[in-house]
Amino acid sequence: MPIDKFDMQPGEVQDFDMLYGEYLTLMADTPATHVVDPLPTGINLLHSEIVGQNIKLWVSAAVAGRYKATGRMTTTGGRTKEHEILIVVRDV
Repeated sequence: MPIDKFDMQPGEVQDFDMLYGEYLTLMADTPATHVVDPLPTGINLLHSEIVGQNIKLWVSAAVAGRYKATGRMTTTGGRTKEHEILIVVRDV
């Protein structure tokens, strides 16, 4: 699966979705819990939650760079599925 890429500028606060809908529909399963790995220095995870079939991340950016965010969702059927996104922070 290709990694989803999002852009933002230093000082911004944005939300991004890790999309699990297609997988969950195929498996006839639903979200139960989630975890998001700590983000590297330069970008901050403010909050994460399950919204519908996705993990929503709220992120603030401080330093320009490329950052990978990794999330894992556990389903009511006992599956664990990982998803990654790339967040590119740059001054425009």
